Amino acid sequence: MKKILIALALCAISTSSMAQWSFGVKAGINSSTVSKPLEEVIDAHHRWGMLIGGMASYQLSRDFDLQGELYYAKRGFKTDIYVELSEEAKPKDWYFDLHYIDMPIMLKYRPLGSIVYAEVGPQVGYLIDSKNEIKDYDEDTNIDDNTNKLDFGFVGGIGVDATEHLTVDLRYYLGLTKSWKGFEGGKNRSLEFSVGYWF
Repeated sequence: MKKILIALALCAISTSSMAQWSFGVKAGINSSTVSKPLEEVIDAHHRWGMLIGGMASYQLSRDFDLQGELYYAKRGFKTDIYVELSEEAKPKDWYFDLHYIDMPIMLKYRPLGSIVYAEVGPQVGYLIDSKNEIKDYDEDTNIDDNTNKLDFGFVGGIGVDATEHLTVDLRYYLGLTKSWKGFEGGKNRSLEFSVGYWF
């Protein structure tokens, strides 16, 4: 009888602990660019990208959660370039794409345990590929020698748990390290919208 009670107690503790953990997936879009003074050199414009990956959340209390994520994200910017030397020449779109594996750690606050939350936390990214491409030209160019592998910054945003399983959030990423070599600026800036699903 004693062994049965101990087994039941251990099962109850394990179930209670697992109830505090949640796991899910997320996907979304972002609009990104780079900070000055790189922006002063090449007149950078926003570039659309995407993100997709997984997330895990631990409930600290009724009002606070700690959430970690690991996902792929494409950021970058676009600018203009003249590829023809003539009076009739028009500028072409010149795309710079940076492909990252990002890992943010977010502290989420829910006032009175509501479905609406605010979130903030650090984020580290590892650059897995970087390319540039001129519109209407088939070839792209690897630019790994001009970019830094590690990216670090902070994320802040708001969100809502639309249903028991579905969550929607809007975030802003403020990069603190240079993403481009040889420039004092060139730090990543990104506005991100994503939808997540908790299992």
